[in-house]
Amino acid sequence: MHEQYALSEETLTNLEDYFDSEDNEHGLNFCGTHGFLCAITVGPNTEKSVWLDALFEGQVPQEWIADLEAWQKSIHALLYHEQTLRLPCDLVVSLDDDNDLTDWCVGFMEGMFCNEEAWYAKNEDLVIELTLPIVSISGLIEDPELNKIRKNRKLLQQFAREIPEVLTELYLLFNAPQTP
Repeated sequence: MHEQYALSEETLTNLEDYFDSEDNEHGLNFCGTHGFLCAITVGPNTEKSVWLDALFEGQVPQEWIADLEAWQKSIHALLYHEQTLRLPCDLVVSLDDDNDLTDWCVGFMEGMFCNEEAWYAKNEDLVIELTLPIVSISGLIEDPELNKIRKNRKLLQQFAREIPEVLTELYLLFNAPQTP
């Protein structure tokens, strides 16, 4: 990874401690926040003030802004330099409601909701197809077809393993230079 955007282990540990603590009682946990930042990074441009406000429900703790921006830039740098992004959780679907991968997917969806119209403005069908694994695992959208998918654990597990590749494809879709 480009050293300019590398986050220290200490910073990541501090972020994890904060997001998984009671001080962050209404926000996403660490895995959810990573998912959120991934959506902000791979998707259409979302103003920093908008995503910070959404992430913290209007109560942005100023002491974390620089670290969050650095975290988001480190995700961007990995994808820009064609590195596979590793999630901070196992890519395993669990029947347990308290699951890090589900939290990550919920966070990603929350990031999409910050600028939902822009996500679907171009290539709507492709975006729907690419985000299907994340939407399915998140469980946020009630739909008879998604409920059928959610009952198929083998398919959900396959979807889980596809998420890093999906992130790369979404990043390229929204961030690669368009040729005429």
